[in-house]
Amino acid sequence: LGQYDLAIQDYDESIRLDPQNAIAYHNRGFSYINLGQYERAIQDFDESIRLDPQYAEAYYLRGLVYGRLSKSIESERDIAKATELGYAP
Repeated sequence: LGQYDLAIQDYDESIRLDPQNAIAYHNRGFSYINLGQYERAIQDFDESIRLDPQYAEAYYLRGLVYGRLSKSIESERDIAKATELGYAP
């Protein structure tokens, strides 16, 4: 619905209740992308991947963010990893 600030608040609460929830970090990272807060998005995708190293979509989205930040090596690495894990956008 485009209410990313409210979504972030909900994900903050979800993470507070379950700090091992890789999906909550992923979803909050996606919200940060939509707000143009790329560094925060990367931090959340980092945590999502740390909690679930097989989370292909987290690699893919982090790769897209790196691309927006003109970090082509990191972008290519993450998108290749997502593909290796079977992610197809």
